[in-house]
Amino acid sequence: MRRVVVTGLGMINALGLNKSDSFESIVNGQSGVKRITSFDAEAFPVQIAAEIEGFDPESVMDAKEVKKADRFIQLALKATKEAMSDAGILGSNGKVDESISESFGVSSGAGIGGLGNIEKNSVVCADRGPRRINPFFIPSALVNMLGGFTSIEFGLKGPNLASVTACAAGTHAVGEAAKTIMLNGADRMLVIGAESAICPVGIGGFAAMKALSTRNDDPKSASRPFDKERDGFVMGEGAGALVLEEYESAKARGAKIYAELVGFGESGDANHITTPAPGGAGAVRAMKAALKMANVKIDYINAHGTSTYYNDYYETMAIKEVFGSEVPLISSTKGQIGHCLGAAGALEAVISIMAMQEGVLPPTINQYTKDEECDLDYIPNVARRQEINAVMSNSFGFGGTNGVLIFRKI
Repeated sequence: MRRVVVTGLGMINALGLNKSDSFESIVNGQSGVKRITSFDAEAFPVQIAAEIEGFDPESVMDAKEVKKADRFIQLALKATKEAMSDAGILGSNGKVDESISESFGVSSGAGIGGLGNIEKNSVVCADRGPRRINPFFIPSALVNMLGGFTSIEFGLKGPNLASVTACAAGTHAVGEAAKTIMLNGADRMLVIGAESAICPVGIGGFAAMKALSTRNDDPKSASRPFDKERDGFVMGEGAGALVLEEYESAKARGAKIYAELVGFGESGDANHITTPAPGGAGAVRAMKAALKMANVKIDYINAHGTSTYYNDYYETMAIKEVFGSEVPLISSTKGQIGHCLGAAGALEAVISIMAMQEGVLPPTINQYTKDEECDLDYIPNVARRQEINAVMSNSFGFGGTNGVLIFRKI
C-alpha cells in the first residue's frame, strides 16, 4: 500500500490568520475566547465564543464572489491557499499544472456547514416571502462546497469528497484522503476542515443543550479541558488544511515533508446521540485501530478534550485503557481556540504536526482545579519542550462517530 505524507499546512482560527501566528499563540497559552461581537448576544445565556477578528474575505475571493460563499467557505479558502502555497505545488497562475490536476483531489469536512446563511434565509423566507431568498443561498451553505470552491480555485480535478460527521469531520476528511491515495485513487489530496457556526441559532441551539460554558464574565478561562470546574465547551470558528501526497511523488519533486500519516482509526459508539459510550468504549476501538495500523510509540496526544464533563472523563478512561502504564503526554488546545466543531480535527492535526516539527508540547490552559477522575498529565497551563517522533490526534462527534489520526516524523 502506498505511503502518504504531509507536504503543506495552513490554518486560521481565533488566535491567528495563519499557521505560524496561530501556533505561537497556542503554545504561549493565549486564549482567543471573548464576548461575541458578530451579533447581539445580550439576551442569550451564552455570550462568549472564539471568533476570528481581522479576516477580510476579499483577501481570498473577488468581491463579487463573497456573497456566493458562507463564512465557513471563506475561512477554508484562506487556510487552503496557505497550505497549497506551503506545499510549493502551484503554478504562476495560482493553479496546479494540468499534468497533475486529474490526480489531485479534495477531501473536505464540516459538521454543520453554512448555518449562518441557513438562519438568515429562513428569516427572509418567513418575513419577506420565498421570492426574496438569496439565489446563492443553497450553494453557499452546502458542506461539499468546501471542495467545490477550492477545486475550482486550484484546478483540482481528482476525487472530490466530503465528510459530515459532526466534530470528527475534519479528522475523517484526513482519513478519507489518505485512503484515496493509498488505493491509487489520487496522487495528492487537499484536505480541508472548516466551520463557522457562531450565529444566533448556533449559539442558542448548543446553549439549549447545556453543552456550552456560561462563564460570560470570564471568557478567557471559560474553556477548561480536564479541569474539575469545567462547565461546557466554548464554540470557536476556523479552518485547517493539509496537502497529502504519495511519498515517492513528494520525494521526487523535492517537497518539504512535514510528517507521514501512518495510522487512522474509526468507530461508532452505538450508544447515545450526544453522550459518548461509557468508559469511552468507541474511542478505545478507534485508538486501537489507529495504533495497530501505525505500529509506532506515541509521544503526544492532542485530545478531543472539549471541556464537557463526559467527554473529558471518558476520554481519560479510554486513554488509560489503551495505553496502560505508558500513557503519553496529553493536551487539549480547545482552551485556546475554542471547539471549532467540524474543523477541529483538521486544525488539531495541523497543530499536532507543528508540535512534532517544533519539539514543543502545547499546554492545556485553564487547568486550575485537579479532577480525581481526570488524573493524567495534560501539560497544564505551560508548554513543554520535548522531542516528539509520533503524535495522535483524537476527534469524537455527536452521534457516536469517532476518528483518530497518527503522524510520525520521517
